[in-house]
Amino acid sequence: MRDAGFRYLIVVASMSAALALAALAACASDDPGDTSNKDGGGGDGSLLNDALPPDGEAGVPLGDVCGDPQGLEKDAPWPMRGGCPKRSGVADNVGPQTASVKWSVPLPVGESSPAISADRLVWVGTADGDVIVLSGDGTVQGALRTGGPLRSSPARSASGLTVIGGSDGTLYGVERAPPPPDAGADGGDGGDGGFPPARAIWTHAVAPISSSPAIGSDGTIYVGTTTGKLVAVSADGSTTKWSATTNDTLGSSPCLAADGTIYVGSSDRKLYAIAPDGASMWSFETGAAIVGSPVVGGDETIYVGSTDGKLYAIAPDGKPRWTYATGGPITGSPAVRGGILYVGSDDKKLHAVATTNGKATWTYETLGAVATPVIGADRTVYVGSADGNLYAITPSGLLYFAVKAKGKIHSAPAIGADETLYVTTDTALVAIGR
Repeated sequence: MRDAGFRYLIVVASMSAALALAALAACASDDPGDTSNKDGGGGDGSLLNDALPPDGEAGVPLGDVCGDPQGLEKDAPWPMRGGCPKRSGVADNVGPQTASVKWSVPLPVGESSPAISADRLVWVGTADGDVIVLSGDGTVQGALRTGGPLRSSPARSASGLTVIGGSDGTLYGVERAPPPPDAGADGGDGGDGGFPPARAIWTHAVAPISSSPAIGSDGTIYVGTTTGKLVAVSADGSTTKWSATTNDTLGSSPCLAADGTIYVGSSDRKLYAIAPDGASMWSFETGAAIVGSPVVGGDETIYVGSTDGKLYAIAPDGKPRWTYATGGPITGSPAVRGGILYVGSDDKKLHAVATTNGKATWTYETLGAVATPVIGADRTVYVGSADGNLYAITPSGLLYFAVKAKGKIHSAPAIGADETLYVTTDTALVAIGR
């Protein structure tokens, strides 16, 4: 039970849109005004008296929610979109416990999800084509200008570089340190606003990228191109090890199973399973294009949403286990912990689904299309909506609090080591926490 000193507000999980808006008005933080590059504000949200049920479904073990993280930066609290190679969306740390906005920085970062490095710096890409790194107080520490808009989300490699794909057809390995004085244009120029420069340690030409990279245990970087290929790039960015045809043009991001198998969706309606050496293993066809990334559960089941409005559970051998129908297209990724899977839909709802049979446990309704959720260590679910709010939902499907963000949310949040949650909107990067 949460702190008895707080006042409690009980909100039914199937609340109407009108009730949801009323709850937001009561608990969301004030919308702070911008000052320079960052601003403060916020206030405590309404909390719920919500006794925690058993973890997941009874009899369903948590399992390996991460996969092999050796290729990722050690001690980084959130090294890549989805938190780890399986992209399960499960954090080792708890997220924010109040609806307080610590700061927001005006940046066009709507499609890029943040990564958090071991030194607690926050990395993100922008629609202006900048790779931005910020300190925990929201101060911009560096920027690298690329050749086009960035829809890709960064990943932190074991070598301490930030790896991100660009629409200019280049994969970048970036560090915060500014270039030496004689580096010239190749050292990278700063982004808009006079930010200090960051430096591209290496670049590798592939093809236009909207996908977010995943990094294998040996450091191999896997990323999809909009020309229909999944590309494997060496850890140092020097060579393309192989490419596999997926026919994807929309930017589904790969995830990695515990044994290194790569799963990636495609605009051709299929989920592809590819071996670490690039060999095709199998494909599974859904009813429409797959835009979001698949994720892998603790028992190695693959979960993926499709724009046909269905969530699919698929065994590691490619055979279907069950499907669950939402009321609208699914364009993001699910998050899974133990026996419960959480997925957002364009039907404006967050759905909690039992992993054992694909039956709904509860739904929570917002006022806009729901993006990709993440799960804190205390099992609070954090998810953004196109209605411009970030929602914290208890494991029972009740509203914990909600925060007015700086615009529509289309991407997944990231959970830091200090109970801070970072979320991107189409106008800002917002830090929520104490």
